[in-house]
This record gives sequence, C-alpha cells and structure tokens, in this order.
Amino acid sequence: MPKILIVDDESVFRKGLRKMITSLDSNWEVVGEASDGYDALDKLAELSPEVLLTDIRMPRMDGIQLQQLAAGRFKDLMTIVVSGYDEFAYVQQSMRQGAKDYLMKPVERQELGRVLERLGQELAERHKQSARSDQPWQVQPVLKRHVAGHLADSLLKGKTEDSDLRLLRELGFAFGHPYFICMVIKLDKHSVEKERYQRGDASLFLLYIQQVVQEMIDRQAVGISFVQSDTEVVALLNTADPQHSLSAPGALGDLIRRQIRSLSNLTVTIGVSNPAEGLPGIPRAYNEAGIALLYRLIEGGDKLLDYAKMKQRPNEGSGPLKWSWEILEKSITGGRGAGIGPIVEHMIEELCSTAESPESIHQQICKLLLYYYELSEELGVTESWLGPKDIRTILFEVCSLSSRQELAEQCRGLLLTLTGCIAESREMKDIDPVTVAQRYISQHYHHPLSLKEVADKVYLNPVYFSNLFKQRTGVTFSEYVTHIRMEEARRKLAFTGEKISRIAEETGFGNVRHFNRVFKNCSGLSPKAYRDSSRRV
Repeated sequence: MPKILIVDDESVFRKGLRKMITSLDSNWEVVGEASDGYDALDKLAELSPEVLLTDIRMPRMDGIQLQQLAAGRFKDLMTIVVSGYDEFAYVQQSMRQGAKDYLMKPVERQELGRVLERLGQELAERHKQSARSDQPWQVQPVLKRHVAGHLADSLLKGKTEDSDLRLLRELGFAFGHPYFICMVIKLDKHSVEKERYQRGDASLFLLYIQQVVQEMIDRQAVGISFVQSDTEVVALLNTADPQHSLSAPGALGDLIRRQIRSLSNLTVTIGVSNPAEGLPGIPRAYNEAGIALLYRLIEGGDKLLDYAKMKQRPNEGSGPLKWSWEILEKSITGGRGAGIGPIVEHMIEELCSTAESPESIHQQICKLLLYYYELSEELGVTESWLGPKDIRTILFEVCSLSSRQELAEQCRGLLLTLTGCIAESREMKDIDPVTVAQRYISQHYHHPLSLKEVADKVYLNPVYFSNLFKQRTGVTFSEYVTHIRMEEARRKLAFTGEKISRIAEETGFGNVRHFNRVFKNCSGLSPKAYRDSSRRV
C-alpha cells in the first residue's frame, strides 16, 4: 500500500485532502500531516512515505525549499506540488526540481484521482525498489545558508525546537560549547559612494559581508553567520570560555572589521554581546549586541562596540540638550527649505557629541518630531507629510538608527517634506491678502514694518489695505504689529535671561526707552517687573 504525506500550513486544507484521498482510492494510505517544511522533514524520516504532497507557499520554509532538501535525503521520493492560480512561476521551478505533477487550488477531486492513479502505477512498476540511500546528505551551499539562517533566527528569538537543532547539526553547525556570543554587524552606508549604493542591490553588500564573516569564523571559531534583515548581519559564536572576548585588539571581531575594510573599502560597525550561557541566553546576547551597536551614534562608525564597555561609559555629556529651535522653526514655517539641511546636521552632530546615551539622543529627536507632528496637525498637512505612515511608525524607524549620518538624513528628509507641505498648503490659501499679511508680520516683526511695505507685499493700495485689515481682524495694522511684538517680548522675558535692551532690539523697537513705554502701556508692568513676577509664579 503506497504511503503519502500531506504538507500545508492550513489545517482545514490538510484534512480536506486527507478525506479526498481516502475516498478516492483505498489503496493509498495517508501516513501523516505536517504544517511546515521543518516538520515535514522529520515526518519524512519517521514515516518513509513514497509520495510527498506539499503546498508551495508556506511560512519559514516553502515547498520548493522542502523539495530541494528532501531530494538530498530521500532519493526515490515522489513530489506533488499544490499551487494557487498566480503561482505558476513557482510550479515551473518545482517541476525543474523533479516534481512529478502539480495541482491547482482549489484541488479538484477528479484531477487528484488522475494523479494518484498515475503515481500508483509508477510505484508498482518499481517493485518496491524505493530503498533510501545511506549516502551522506549533500546540500547546495546557498540552500544550506538559507535554511541555517532561518534556524538561527529562531535561536535569536528563543523559539528553537529539538528538531531545529537536529537539522542544524545535519547542516554542519554543531554547538558543543556552553557559551554563546552574538555580533551584530552593520554596513556604514557613508563608506559606500551614494551612486554605487543606489546602483547596486543593497542585499548584495550584506551578502558579501556575511560571506567574509563566515570565512573568518570558519578559520578561528565555532559559529554561524547570516543576513538577519535589510540592514544587518548577525554572527553567533559558540565558546567554552565565559571570559572570551571578541573586542580585544587582534580578536575575531576586530579582525572581521579590518578584513572587510582592507578587501573592499567598505567599513562596518560591530556590536558585541557579553557571553551568554546555553541556548536560553541567546536572545539576551542578541539584544545586548543591538544595544551596543546603538552607541555608534556617539562613538562613530568603523568601530567594534562591546556591550560591557559601552554600559560602563562615563556620562560625558551635560544631559539632554535644550535646543533653541527658533531658527529651524522659522525655516520650516517660512518655507525656506534650503537652510534646513545644515541646521539639522549641526543639531544632530551637537546632540550626538554631548549626549549621555543613545536613549537620550532618540528621546530628543522624538521630542522634536512630535513637536512638528502637532504643528502639522494644527495646519492640516499631516496626511500629505507622512503619507500612509503614522507618527508611531516614523518614531520607531528613527529609534532603530544607530548612525549619525543616517539619523541626520532621515530627519532632514522628514523636515524638508514638511516644509514643502506647509508651503504648498499656504499657497492654496494665499487668495486671502489679510492671511498673507498676518504671516508676513509674524515672520518680520523684529524689523521696522510700515503699512505701505506690507500693503505692497499683498499688492493692495495702503488705504484700502488698512480698512480691509481692520474690518477682518478687528484691530488696526499698528495695533496688530504691536500685539505680535508684545507676545514675543513676554515670552523672552519669562523664559530667557536676555538683557531687556537686547529683547527690545529683537522685537523691532528702535530703543529700549520706547520699548519700556509701550510694554508698560500694554501689560501694566515694566519689562523688569513683568520678568520678576513671571519667575515668582
């Protein structure tokens, strides 16, 4: 009686196929079911079916990868693949790998019966000559790396099962020592010419780094490396020594960094964990390596950053910077995008040079972006600024960056886009000359302003503009300008230590005596008395 194993990640589909096969031909025995490729490999070894019926699209390991791995171990196994309507490219690839037939979803009863009949006849002709080869399992290097990477990713997340470890051993990765050290390796993008990086596939840079790392590991240590994401390579080292260090001069981590640079002119930054005991300690080691790598913001790139040393760093900074965002805000709200890049780069450089920790850097950047998010909400431009993303996604992306250059580039791009959105929104509203005039006053109150100057900016006769302004705002042009100046003067008196004469100059008054008189008329207190009273509150 021929035996068949069903593999599909959907339980309902597996049970439906089992029922259909049983009712079609009683000569066939469904010996088992598997929910993914890893489970299927175990079931194939345990149950020895003649036929494998597998879905193509599955998580972790798809049907094609399962077919490739199974072919190396079970020489006479026949495979039938099941695919969706839009997956024929996968079917073609599977057929090239030796699949006997394929079925389209939803599987038709008559078609399944035809396939089973044909395979039954072929099996009968073999006269039970389906003995499994005892030759060692040979796996293509690319496939070996791909599967090992999936399994190692499970190690990092603490989700490894015994079957995963057995498969790793069969692939040649045996972890016989009690301690593990994790390295997270990131390419310093600024070490690659921008055109070269954009022209090439970013994944190729990471694949190259992973290959160099694995070659160095194979020469000097026990371990595995793999591309973990679009931005990082992870290496997991197995050692017998709990005091083992990868960060000392001449140690493996430092050799990897220098080797990549000498071979390719690329630079990398490497985060290194403390040694962790046993498989349960691997997720902690991975987390520590990631935290160490964040210190690239402070230490710069092309370095090896040891978690233990980074956590022992003295607090060199003076705490979170209390930035003055006045220049930046004027550039953004004034639509002056050209000045934003240098301002942002200076702010990031200053912050990273003086901050106590990566967390304090990210905290300040998040505070800055939240401030402008609130502004975008107020102006109604959030959707055009962020598109389909929400602010939480943006903040998460920013907090994952560990490079000054990348952080500056991300913030510059966000704030330049916001500037454009605000400018475009205001251009649409600029049919109202009074709104244009109010914005012009708010941006130029610190200069001498005349009614004629502002009327010229909105292309109106001064007399007509004066009447229209009073009609629309309820105050005269002169009263409005004074109000804006007084608001700014009150803010500076309450929250800065600037001299009163300096504040008078910065708010558009020709001399401090005139400023004192106007301020007292508007506020009922002299500037000095107002400052004293605001600080007693």
